[in-house]
Amino acid sequence: MTGFRIACPLAALAAVTLLSGCGGPPAYRDWAAGEQVPTIAFDECNEQVDDSMRLRGYPLRPLPETPQFQYRRAIFAQCMRRKGYSQEN
Repeated sequence: MTGFRIACPLAALAAVTLLSGCGGPPAYRDWAAGEQVPTIAFDECNEQVDDSMRLRGYPLRPLPETPQFQYRRAIFAQCMRRKGYSQEN
C-alpha cells in the first residue's frame, strides 16, 4: 500500500510535466536580439568550428601558414553568414 501512495503522485506529476510542454506557440518568437548577439554568435561559431576541427583530427588553433587554418577560417565564415552576419572590410 505504501508503494501505491508514492507511485501515484509521481505518475501524476510526470503526466502533468509531459502535457505542459505541448501547448502554446514557440517561445523564441517573443524574443528580440540584444546587444550581445554578435558576441554570442561568434562564440557559437567558434564552438561549432572547434567540434568540426576535432572530428577531422585537426588542431583546434592551427598556425596561419597551414592548410587547416584556411579550412577553419572558411568554416567559421560560413557559420557567421548562416547567422546573418557579413564580413567587415
